[in-house]
Amino acid sequence: MRWSVFALGVVSSFACPGCSPDPPSVAGSVTVVLDGEELTIDTGDGGKRPVIGTDDPVSGICTLGAGYLGMWIQHHTANFGTFDMGDEPGHPHVTAEIAGTAYQGECPIAIEVQRKEPYEADVSAGPCELFRPFDGAVLRLESASFHLIGCWDD
Repeated sequence: MRWSVFALGVVSSFACPGCSPDPPSVAGSVTVVLDGEELTIDTGDGGKRPVIGTDDPVSGICTLGAGYLGMWIQHHTANFGTFDMGDEPGHPHVTAEIAGTAYQGECPIAIEVQRKEPYEADVSAGPCELFRPFDGAVLRLESASFHLIGCWDD
């Protein structure tokens, strides 16, 4: 079990048996197209800068569960606000939030595990279509490619 305190954009971990001293990090970028407009969230340095779960302009986190990998990234100051991928057995899904409106859909997710302890993987998805639930409007996920390190167990 990991105990963390999130305060003023700083993450600190308490010592505990079996815990990694570092918070999970996410590096990469995602590009979607809505009504012909291309929108991107990039963690910085062309998707190479790792980010963690903070209140910085771009933050991200990843988790592992029984047969499940989830990752989430947020841009706190952009119209393209959040993106998450969940690789549940038999139900890989993606959600993107644009200007407060969610678009969701099943999308194949590729995972290439680099190592297990601490967990490190390359994760990608797209192209695929996501839909706005109340009217079926379409958002196209062009590409999502992320490098995850130290994902927490759910």
